Amino acid sequence: MTPSREQGFSLLETMIVIVVIITIAAMAVLQIQPALATAKADTAMKQVVDQLRQAREYAIANRRYVQVTFPVVIVSGQTQYQVVMTEMNTLTAGAGGVNPVLSTVPIGGSMRFYLDATLPDTPDAYGNANAIEFGGVAGGPPAGMLFQSDGEFVAAGTYVPINGTVFMGIPGDTPMERAVTVLGATGRVRGWRAPSKKGWVQF
Repeated sequence: MTPSREQGFSLLETMIVIVVIITIAAMAVLQIQPALATAKADTAMKQVVDQLRQAREYAIANRRYVQVTFPVVIVSGQTQYQVVMTEMNTLTAGAGGVNPVLSTVPIGGSMRFYLDATLPDTPDAYGNANAIEFGGVAGGPPAGMLFQSDGEFVAAGTYVPINGTVFMGIPGDTPMERAVTVLGATGRVRGWRAPSKKGWVQF
């Protein structure tokens, strides 16, 4: 009776299997990274869209003016790009907390308020001379921008409806470009992606 040979994998076979697994894992990571970056860019755009829509809804529901600003601040040594909603109980309020801040939301990831000059304007065509442009003014009218109780987005002081766009992105990375447009007459808010230098598609 002949002894049976032991069955199993040799060291070489095991190493080959490990190399194949590592190669497949590396390929998967390379495929996932662009998808993760796209998801982060979409999240940043959604944050701006959601804040603007919430500001409009709050203004209508509570019959208040709601101011929207887009400050760039330094937090713990890091530059932070924010969307801030403020309830305007009185349009001339100063210090003392008369006009409470409803929310402050930093846009996520590496996204910033940024305009890629090589891209055309969005199909809404509200202007693309600046990263934030409302009523043809960089950053919006000096007196501020408000949603009012009928849902319109207006310039503070004149209360004339203004259209505008907030552009976001990462310098040198066109597929990460995003934009949010606001139609002043109705307060409609739209999100846009720029998958290539050819232009924008609605999100």
